[in-house]
Amino acid sequence: MCRQGCKVVIFATPERAAILVGESLVPMIVPMLQDLGVEAEVAAYSVYKPGACFTYNADEVFEFRFADTPSDLPSYSYNVPRDQFNATLLAAAQKAGAKLVARNVQLRRVNDAGRIALDAESIQAAAGFWDEDAPDLIVDAAGRANLIGKLLNIPMQKGPRQDVALFAHVDRTELVDPGYVHNDRMDQGWCWRIPLPGRVSLGFVIPASYALQQGETPEQQYDQLLKTDTVLQRLAPDAKRVTEVLRFNNYQSISEKLCGENWVMLGDAGGFVDPVFSSGMLIAMDSATHLANTILANKPLTDYETVTKRHLTAWFEIVGFYYNGRLMSSINVGRTLTDNYFNRWLFVWISGHISRIFSGAAASSPFCLNLLRFLVTYGLKDQNPDVYKIK
Repeated sequence: MCRQGCKVVIFATPERAAILVGESLVPMIVPMLQDLGVEAEVAAYSVYKPGACFTYNADEVFEFRFADTPSDLPSYSYNVPRDQFNATLLAAAQKAGAKLVARNVQLRRVNDAGRIALDAESIQAAAGFWDEDAPDLIVDAAGRANLIGKLLNIPMQKGPRQDVALFAHVDRTELVDPGYVHNDRMDQGWCWRIPLPGRVSLGFVIPASYALQQGETPEQQYDQLLKTDTVLQRLAPDAKRVTEVLRFNNYQSISEKLCGENWVMLGDAGGFVDPVFSSGMLIAMDSATHLANTILANKPLTDYETVTKRHLTAWFEIVGFYYNGRLMSSINVGRTLTDNYFNRWLFVWISGHISRIFSGAAASSPFCLNLLRFLVTYGLKDQNPDVYKIK
């Protein structure tokens, strides 16, 4: 937006957490990095990511390489140290002309219609940069803090699961491919393994009640699961935790409103679906692109809200197919089709579209989404989806 003459002020303070979720980027993000002119910088400190894999039932592995995705998408992406990635994006914004103010803002409600305003100190800190005394639009990009939603008491639509995520870095784990993002079904819940330079990001997404059975603190819960979960005993038998443990609650939520008279929510501030398909950073960056295009085209913010909610809702549905076992059951049916020319062609065609889930594009493609709905409803044959269900 700065490139188009808009005046942007970013209020931000240095990251306090040593590690941040959102380390696995999907291929749909790569063109955005190219547009920002930062792909080479990101590649220099990241791990090249050629695909993804899902492990079930001890030794059943589903591999998906991005090179098998339709050619309109990149055949790769990156696993990124988030502190460096955030710094890269912030530097790119400043290079484009955005002003950085190192402070946390305070928001206040102006009227019953839901108009909001910045605190006087924040406005003063940006004095001389805006044409007016205050910004025309306030964007909440503060993530799960959901600043505007809490200020205005906006309800959140909750998903069916009440999971928590326990997240840390370890020195090593077993890896199917040194660049894959790995998703593995645990005794209860599932875990991710994301290879990073010199370490592996290892996070558990488990029912909240199950986490409480493992200990009182996040560290106790994490370390206990690392020692006792039968899947982790096989995948990370000698792993040593090298960072603190972060715990995140209340996954799967979407704000009922994403915009108002002079405000808008961006990324996790407006909704977060689930970490399973690495959609968090994609939704954040994609929604930022849609917001910029909406403003530059002088369209109402409700246009942005409609597109973003549709994207979030589609991911909600796709994630549900993962948890109930129907997604992997339908994929397994395709893998076990009778070997003949037509079935080989059909499997390649279907898997090429379904792989868009892992490249990030399925939720914004009505055709892919409808194909997925058909497969998980009518394409299971005699397969029992509970075999792949996440407990």
